[in-house]
Amino acid sequence: MWASDLVTIFEGTALISAASAIFVSIFALIQLMHLEKHRNVEISMKLFEWAETDRLRKAFKWMDTKYQFKTYADFKLLEEKDVEASEYPFEVTAFFEQVGFLVEKKFVDLDVVADRLGHYVVLNWRKLEPWVMAIRHEKRDATYGEHFQRLHLQTVKYMRKRCESGETNFCTDIVHAA
Repeated sequence: MWASDLVTIFEGTALISAASAIFVSIFALIQLMHLEKHRNVEISMKLFEWAETDRLRKAFKWMDTKYQFKTYADFKLLEEKDVEASEYPFEVTAFFEQVGFLVEKKFVDLDVVADRLGHYVVLNWRKLEPWVMAIRHEKRDATYGEHFQRLHLQTVKYMRKRCESGETNFCTDIVHAA
């Protein structure tokens, strides 16, 4: 009789140990998810701070109001006349290239970026795409701007999906024309 009581005690101990291990695993998973969300917020805030710097704001404004790419030769003339303005397409491309890289590597979620910067991603890619293609050709670098390009495609897809689900603020000419 004593041996059967001992087996029951061992079974009970094993059951308690297994339950404890499951509880600890669930707790650890919840903590990791919380850390992931915190990291996402931190990186997002740094991106948005970068977007608000005077230099980048000036570049965005110039791109929005004055930029028109006709030919690469015209761009080279602009480079000679206004060195500062000729840097703006590079700066805007670099910003969205970095954002695209962070989204692609899952350091920040696409929905965070698309909800806050989606229209800017789409509009700036549309304006800069011919210029990016010319830079790729000149530098013989088919990868120049690739993260920006993929970010654009992902953002359009995301915005279309949100529009189709009834969120009308995502239903713009920008998304339907892209």
